[in-house]
Amino acid sequence: MMNPFFQQMINHKINSLTPKELIALSHQHQMPINEEQANKVIQVIQSEPIDVGNRSQIERMIKRLQTEVDPYVSKLISQLLNQYGHLLNQL
Repeated sequence: MMNPFFQQMINHKINSLTPKELIALSHQHQMPINEEQANKVIQVIQSEPIDVGNRSQIERMIKRLQTEVDPYVSKLISQLLNQYGHLLNQL
């Protein structure tokens, strides 16, 4: 069961993510992306409020990233979101 408080915090962080923060996260996960890719990802993320507890929404966003940015970037974002989801499921 997901902890609503932590889920809300993670949703807020994802929905307010900046390209610079996304680039830093990508480097932390040894999957660096460039500024253009980060900007495109942020555009997709900000097109609708993200809820990490909504698997169908996350899957739809990942598919959009595959076509609108590229498969490499969608894999990175998928890994980051799965990590958040995994953390939520442990709480």
